[in-house]
Amino acid sequence: MNVNGNNEKPATAEDEYKKDPKIKKEDIEELRKWARMQPDLPFNITEKELICFYHSCYYNIEDAKSCMKNYYSIRSNSPEFFSKRDIDSDELRHINQAVYFSCFPVRDPKGNQIIFHKLKKFDAGSYVFDSGVKSLFMAFEGCTHQYGTVPGYALLFDMKGVGLFHLMRLSISSLRKMLVYQQEGMPIRLKTIHVMNTNSLISKIMFMMKPFMKKELIEMINFHTDMEPIYEIFTKDCLPSDYGGNLESCDVLHEQYLEHMRSLKTFFEKEEANLAVKNSDNPLSEKEELANSIDGLAIH
Repeated sequence: MNVNGNNEKPATAEDEYKKDPKIKKEDIEELRKWARMQPDLPFNITEKELICFYHSCYYNIEDAKSCMKNYYSIRSNSPEFFSKRDIDSDELRHINQAVYFSCFPVRDPKGNQIIFHKLKKFDAGSYVFDSGVKSLFMAFEGCTHQYGTVPGYALLFDMKGVGLFHLMRLSISSLRKMLVYQQEGMPIRLKTIHVMNTNSLISKIMFMMKPFMKKELIEMINFHTDMEPIYEIFTKDCLPSDYGGNLESCDVLHEQYLEHMRSLKTFFEKEEANLAVKNSDNPLSEKEELANSIDGLAIH
């Protein structure tokens, strides 16, 4: 089951080439050859994954290389976010009883995929920051696995119920890792962030986050105390019924998210296994190494 609650097959690399003529096969091949020569990168990076890096960096090969390096380095050093991603594990079952997540089935008017997050239980003792971040990143990966590239992503957060005790449970180290990964490693185009039902705590939260945020990310964030601007930006067609929208309720959308994550259990397991197998553990064959060396020669 995918994010829409149906069995539509995930996008393939060929789908991506047909969808976006700016994605050049020769550039993706150049990225593939470069990636295979990097000892610290995984051995089996798929063509679709290479396309996502390339697209997220607006078709700039050098930026895509940097993004890939950051992506795999951060993930290798952040097991609290990127390991044991079984939605039915005790850890994730606990956080998903306390928090709503959803990849909305209808995109915003600009074609951005909407990722939604809010507290389900207001008790701070039910909230574990690292587990929440893990579930959030799983939502992003579920979308890229299903849809491949999209024009952009919009994050929609509802602050209702967030209190001082939630703030006290934040880890500065984890917060920094999350923000660095969002800005330097995620193979998506994050376009906008909207925070609903903001309260006086938002200034304290931003004070903690700003040292790790670039100007571009800060400028993406929009704060709202009422729903009218949200209706204008997203329209009711892509909002849950809880907010006066035309989608299913947050409860139903959250259950669809859980089912989608459940269907990706094998995908997450394989990805974690592949992350552990570096190119340094799988040296290129002599023929492929020779071919890559020849391709790199320049005649002056």
